[in-house]
Amino acid sequence: MSAASKFSAVILAALITGCAGSYGGTGSRENTVISVQYGSVQSIETAPMDANVGTGAAVGGALGLAAASTRSTGTQVGVAAAGALIGALVQRERAANSQAEQYNVRLTTGNTVAIVTEHHDIQVGDCVAVEQGRHANIRRVSPVMCDTMANASHPAFDEMHAANMSEASECEQVKQEVLAAKTEEQVNLAYQKMRALCEH
Repeated sequence: MSAASKFSAVILAALITGCAGSYGGTGSRENTVISVQYGSVQSIETAPMDANVGTGAAVGGALGLAAASTRSTGTQVGVAAAGALIGALVQRERAANSQAEQYNVRLTTGNTVAIVTEHHDIQVGDCVAVEQGRHANIRRVSPVMCDTMANASHPAFDEMHAANMSEASECEQVKQEVLAAKTEEQVNLAYQKMRALCEH
């Protein structure tokens, strides 16, 4: 099975069941199912700062929000406003010479996923949490979460997993706040909050 096919299978399972893999888990906030899975970064590729990037990959950060704003279920006026504001945010990031990166992650389940996002200080070999709800996110976590020998038998696993689930839910919620923002100031404030909650 190709990496793209494996990715599609994992994300489809996450969306339908909210859980993919023995060491994943789900949470819910405002009727949004969050799947958190763990894996090691196998490679990192530079990607253009373009909301259309990431075919066959999940897209996070401002790029993912720009894509999500075009799929909003709000009014046409609301969709246009959100799209314009978030599009301007992406343009500003691009003007600041920001670049996106595609993180290719091998999950503890053996499947492979790819996430395109910007601003993350993640290196090859890092253990990461792959978060999937309405939006995607990736963050560095303790190596314990990627230790397939220790996995859930490690005494700190449950506590760390619960903390990771809480952080994933907070990240998902603040992304909704960015999409719901009505003014440029609101978008900027929510975006800074998103970076604080989603990137640490």
